[in-house]
Amino acid sequence: MDRLHLILQRYFGHTAFKPYQREIIQDLLEGRDVLAVLATGGGKSLCYQVPALIGDGVTLVISPLIALMKDQVDDLQGRGIPAEALNSSCSYAATRRILSELEEGIVQILYVSPEKAVSDDFLTLVASLPITLIAVDEAHCISMWGHQFRPEYRALRVLKERFPQVPMVALTATATPDVRDDIVRQLNLNNPPVYVGSFNRENLRYVVVPKGEDAYERLCGYLQGRGGEAGIVYLATRDGAATLAARLRADGLRALPYHAGMTAAARERTHDRFMAGKVPVVCATSAFGMGIDKPDVRFVVHYDMPKTLEAYYQESGRAGRDGGESDCILFYHDDDARRLRSFIDRDLPSEFQRRVARSKLQRMVDYCSTTGVCRRRQVLEYFGERFEEVPCGGCDVCAPLPQA
Repeated sequence: MDRLHLILQRYFGHTAFKPYQREIIQDLLEGRDVLAVLATGGGKSLCYQVPALIGDGVTLVISPLIALMKDQVDDLQGRGIPAEALNSSCSYAATRRILSELEEGIVQILYVSPEKAVSDDFLTLVASLPITLIAVDEAHCISMWGHQFRPEYRALRVLKERFPQVPMVALTATATPDVRDDIVRQLNLNNPPVYVGSFNRENLRYVVVPKGEDAYERLCGYLQGRGGEAGIVYLATRDGAATLAARLRADGLRALPYHAGMTAAARERTHDRFMAGKVPVVCATSAFGMGIDKPDVRFVVHYDMPKTLEAYYQESGRAGRDGGESDCILFYHDDDARRLRSFIDRDLPSEFQRRVARSKLQRMVDYCSTTGVCRRRQVLEYFGERFEEVPCGGCDVCAPLPQA
C-alpha cells in the first residue's frame, strides 16, 4: 500500500479513492495548479487534506462560511489532524494561541475567510509561514457568471501573485463551463488540469409539483409520511422559513427554522439539533447550505423555486450523501418566477449581472415548466454533461414517483 492510501485509510477510514481524487492529489504534490469540479459527496475536501498530511508546511484553505470552517476543523481535529480556523468568531485568546501554534509549526491546515486571506496583516503573516498548498473552496463564488458571486473572492488572485510557486486548487460542486473558465482566469491559475466529475447523483429522485392552494397540505402529508426521517425544506425568505416551521410544529411535526436573521446562537442550536437527529426537519433559507454534511438527509424540498439550477443542484444535493435513495421535490408556481424577476431588476447593480441572472432564472423556469423532458437530463446538460440513459427511472417525467 502506497503512502497516499495509508493516509487515506489511517486518517479517513477509506480503502479507495473516489474518481479523480488520486489524480488531483498527485498533480498538487507535483506542484501543479488544479481546478476540480466534483459533485456534492464527491470528496473535494480530501483533495487538499491528504496532501496537507504529506511533508512539512501549512495548507491554507479559503472557505466562505464560519459554520463550514467549524465543521471541517472539528472533524479534522477529531481525526488527530492539527487544523485551525482564523475568522471573526475567534476570541483574542484563541487567535493568539493559533498564531503561536503556526509559528511553532504545529498547525498543518489553516482555514480562513476570503476577506481575511487578502488582508494586509494576514498576507504579512503567511509570508513568514511555509505555505505548501492553497485551496479555494466553493470557488464558483469568484465568478460573476456563477450563482453565488461574492466580490471578495475576486481579490484572491493576490495569493497567486504573492505565492507563485505554491500550487493552488480551486474546488466547487457547481460550475458550468463558463464559470470554470472564469475561475481559472480570475485566480490566475497556471495552465491547470481541469477535473470534472459526473454531476449525476443516481440515488436522487427529482420531482416538480404544482404549487396550488393545497401546497401546504401536500407538504405536510409528505412529511408525515417520511416517519421522522431527516430533511430540509428550503424557502425564499426568512419570514417564510420561520412561519412554515411554526405551522408544521403546530401540526405535530418536529421542525425548526434556520435563516440569517436569527442570532448566531439560535442558528447553531438548530444546526446542532438537526445534525444530532433531535429535530428531523429544518425550514431554511439558502443560508443553510454549505457545510451541512449530514449523510442521511432523505429529502430536500424547495417550497419556493430557487433562482438558478446551480443553486437547486447544490441545495438538493444535500440529500442522500450516504448513497441512499432520497427525494428532491420542487413546488412551482409562476408567481415565484415573477417575484424573482422583480428582485433581479431591483437588487442587481449592473445590466450585465441582471442579464446573467435573468438567463439563469429562465433556465430554472424551463426546468420546472417542461413536462416532456427528463429532469435529470435537463440538470446534467445544463452543466455540460451528456446524458442518454432516458428514461432515467429517477424523475417524475420518466417514472411514477412518490408525490409531495
